[in-house]
Amino acid sequence: MTKQAKKGLKWIITSGIVAMFVLIGTVIDRELVLAKDHQQIELSTIKENKEVIADNAELQHDDVIHLTSTFMDILVQDVDEKYKVKSFDTKEELLDEFEKVTARTTAQEYVDFYYMEEADGMYILPTETPPWFLEENDYDMIKVDDSTVKVVQENYTDLYGDYVLELEFTFDGDWKITEILYN
Repeated sequence: MTKQAKKGLKWIITSGIVAMFVLIGTVIDRELVLAKDHQQIELSTIKENKEVIADNAELQHDDVIHLTSTFMDILVQDVDEKYKVKSFDTKEELLDEFEKVTARTTAQEYVDFYYMEEADGMYILPTETPPWFLEENDYDMIKVDDSTVKVVQENYTDLYGDYVLELEFTFDGDWKITEILYN
């Protein structure tokens, strides 16, 4: 091969290598831009989702009314003349129903106190309901943190006299009653 041919071949190979590096660099730059755009879209979506959650995470009066009344509706079951519960056969089934509005551990003490399981089904203790939230009375909402709110209500009933009810509501996708205290 002549000197001139070798020089031409080197030039072609060098040009090809440079072109390849330029092409690879362009592809890498394009991939980085696409990755950056994708990351910005993901961050934007995460931000939007957080804003939606934050909007839903504010406990509203309607939430308090719904959750407290549903809790009591679940606690006070339809029974027959012998106080046998019609809709549930076990405490476990009743606790599963309570989980729609409350933490299982919160409902557990109420279920254990008011209900008895027998071989033929579950029975309710024929007694008064506990002192509870009174929809017509004022109450205070105290924000504990971004996902927890305490509702404090001072009440009076002929049966229980004066009492203070503290309900803790926690947001984890939905609001639920997570603690019930009486003073």
